[in-house]
Amino acid sequence: MSAEVERFFSEQSPLAAEVASFRPRAQQREMALAVAEAIRDNAILVVEAGTGTGKTFAYLVPALLAGGKVIISTGTKNLQDQLFQKDLPMVRDALKAPVSVALLKGRSNYVCHYHLARTESDGMFKTRDDIKHLGKIKQYAKVSDSGDKGGLADVPENAPIWMQVTSTRDNCLGQECPNHKECF
Repeated sequence: MSAEVERFFSEQSPLAAEVASFRPRAQQREMALAVAEAIRDNAILVVEAGTGTGKTFAYLVPALLAGGKVIISTGTKNLQDQLFQKDLPMVRDALKAPVSVALLKGRSNYVCHYHLARTESDGMFKTRDDIKHLGKIKQYAKVSDSGDKGGLADVPENAPIWMQVTSTRDNCLGQECPNHKECF
């Protein structure tokens, strides 16, 4: 795998052919080789690198080349979205790797049909915005395939109403929920 990683971070890189702005960086190649070695040896690796090093590609390339299952956890949803929507498809295409990916978020990122109905019937709203947002969330829940609150641009992700219409591990009814079959 080291030779493949080396090739990927060279002037003749498949990524260089895909992305005009790609430039090989020594620190990026070094990090990628360390990641590849850690994967090969089933070892633990901790890497610290500055902005502009190319950390994302440095761990994605060996991870995808290894061919196994990989979990990538990010510190922010913005980075998660960038990885899923931009970086992963770009690297996957450059490598011509038949890799399937899934985006996983915590349950508090998804509308809960039970809590949505309960909130609507309770009628306990703190602001007019809550009422307005609830209507938009209700409509969204009817047409969305995922229920991901990030897919509803009309309601800010930090709107207080989200806490009332999503669930947590503590308040999810699981299989006992009357809406279990419709659960996102």
